[in-house]
Amino acid sequence: MSDLTLKTLTHHHKSDKDIFFQIDTFISQLKRRQITGSNDVGMATAHLLVRFVSAARWTHIDSLISDLRLLGKRLIAAQPREFACGNMVRRVLALIREEIHGNNENGIDNKGLSSSSPLITSMFNLLSTEDKSIETANNEKKTGRDLKPYIIEGIQELIEEIRNIEDSIAGMSVEMIHENEVLLTPSPNSKTVLEFLRRASQKRKFSVLVTESFPNETEIAHAFAKKLAKAGIETVIIPDSSVYAVMSRVGKVIVGARTVLANGGCISASGIALACEAAKNHKTPVLAVTGVYKLSPLYPFDVESLIEVGNTGKVVDFSDKDMVENVEVMNPTYDYVAPENIDIYVTNIGGYSPSFIYRLVLDHYSSEDNKL
Repeated sequence: MSDLTLKTLTHHHKSDKDIFFQIDTFISQLKRRQITGSNDVGMATAHLLVRFVSAARWTHIDSLISDLRLLGKRLIAAQPREFACGNMVRRVLALIREEIHGNNENGIDNKGLSSSSPLITSMFNLLSTEDKSIETANNEKKTGRDLKPYIIEGIQELIEEIRNIEDSIAGMSVEMIHENEVLLTPSPNSKTVLEFLRRASQKRKFSVLVTESFPNETEIAHAFAKKLAKAGIETVIIPDSSVYAVMSRVGKVIVGARTVLANGGCISASGIALACEAAKNHKTPVLAVTGVYKLSPLYPFDVESLIEVGNTGKVVDFSDKDMVENVEVMNPTYDYVAPENIDIYVTNIGGYSPSFIYRLVLDHYSSEDNKL
């Protein structure tokens, strides 16, 4: 399948060997997990798309759309659970379709040709002195290739959006966090959560409970706690088993998201679903901080396919023969959090209820590209 895809993908630009080398290198990095995490993967994908669109040779906009869809399939196949890859490709496709739609409204079809003039339906039109020849000439000059700078500019804006995500979301933290509040976060691997709490600490005094995130992110949790303590925040690391016991003292639960699905649920680090269930039982509000680029038009019809299973040796050592032979051990690296367990998504464009996420997806993606 990959050979056929590559031949199709390279049909319009065989001489641009450099871009194909970059694509193969990026796919190799995804497969080997040299690039991981929504932020890094999204940024790397956006930079690749800029180079791809710049190098592309196309005379018809449909050719570029077709090539981008094929590229998106290859990237998603390389690492299906790095949702940021597919999200960025779909965002760029939606951007292109929006440009096409804008051109069509201005009397230019997607082949870059001027659409037919309206019929003269009144005698008074014959007396009109307005000269439309200049406008027609300008329309005829504008071809599909003129869209390239607009597309590249749109992708550059996406890159800036990802680069400024933490800063945009952190700006809302003071409104969300109260003085002397006790917060709990089971997301020690989230840069967005870290910046959110740091920014709030500049104007609010509060305490943070950080779950140990055993067995996959214990070291990351300790490093996260040190960073919070360095920012002057009172921080305590607690075992995952203590989450339910301390929840009655917690004012808010703040979680990060790996990706946000169209139904309002999200995929996040292992252990977060437990914390969100405990919060729901105690009527404690759950805030999920995430960037818009993590929104995915996919629905969780098969939750198990979205969850990755990690190294079980971290839970039970393989040297423990009796345990290994008689017990089936699972070590999921991600959790699916249902939309009813999240109260609000704090994004770089504002706060939204999980039930409103589908509307944001419709605004940022084209339904034609939901399935590449």
